[in-house]
Amino acid sequence: MNEANKSEKKQIPFIEILKQAARIVWQNRFLLWFGFLMALGAPGSFNMGGSNNDFGAKGEAAKNFLETHWQIVLVFAFVFFVIGIILFLLSLVAKAGLVRSVNLIAQNKTTNFKEGWGSGKKYLKKLLGIFILFFLATFIVVVVLAVPVIYLVIAKSWASAVLVGLLAIAIFLPLIVIFSLTKIFADFYVILSGLRVRSAIEAGYNLLLKNIGNSIIFGLLLLAVSLAAGIVLIPVAGIALVILVPAGFLFYYLNKIIFAVFLAFAIILFLAVILFVASIFQAYKTTAWTLFFREIAKVEKPETEKVPEEELEKEIVATPEKA
Repeated sequence: MNEANKSEKKQIPFIEILKQAARIVWQNRFLLWFGFLMALGAPGSFNMGGSNNDFGAKGEAAKNFLETHWQIVLVFAFVFFVIGIILFLLSLVAKAGLVRSVNLIAQNKTTNFKEGWGSGKKYLKKLLGIFILFFLATFIVVVVLAVPVIYLVIAKSWASAVLVGLLAIAIFLPLIVIFSLTKIFADFYVILSGLRVRSAIEAGYNLLLKNIGNSIIFGLLLLAVSLAAGIVLIPVAGIALVILVPAGFLFYYLNKIIFAVFLAFAIILFLAVILFVASIFQAYKTTAWTLFFREIAKVEKPETEKVPEEELEKEIVATPEKA
């Protein structure tokens, strides 16, 4: 009987979790502001190409500018670096605020952006500590795996370099999956259970070991959802191009100044759309992972009469469900 209950508990309603995440984001649109800040904290890079001759000329001009005005370049680089750090820290607070908000909403409690942001600020230091530890761990793994490959390449032992490189990739990919999922769960243990960094990482790793299959399946489902959303957006992007490209050619031949204004507007609009889509995806993805974590980490609470009132406010206990 006990074994049957355990088996029943391990059935994860993946599709229902994905549907519930969509409902929560749709019905609580303030969560998109958290997604917006998270998207800003993880910006992508955009490349603009040209002909090879133009690239060479621009490269020479850029080199001359760097040599002449290197002080200005350093100042701008420092400013952008500081802005990037600030945005990253804001994204950590936003993630904590979103997770706290979703956790309350899942319990049919009311909340808002202000309350979520206020509670999210409490976990900044711990989330930053977890990020730094996993970043350093990933860096060490990369160095350890790359050194033999680099040595073999320098020694011009090409066959051995390829074989060792393939082995390094085979080791690296599973480790990255384990690191990523452990970090996700460790973040949740910090935000929802208030654990210390070390305890949160240990609890996250133990939870992953007991739910490795379900966690990978859920991650792949989220990946499939993101790919499906991207496929849906392709026709939208095609329609936009059909409208904007002919308009751009028209403005180019009419007036260069008007064309420059139009181009700037088109670029800003393009970046705004990408940021908007990224905000929705970040809000949805984090909401879905929060619901999944609640599903696999929940345990039965003690009897009400034995628990102080403040303990009843805790949504998730500090330790994962025992197998």
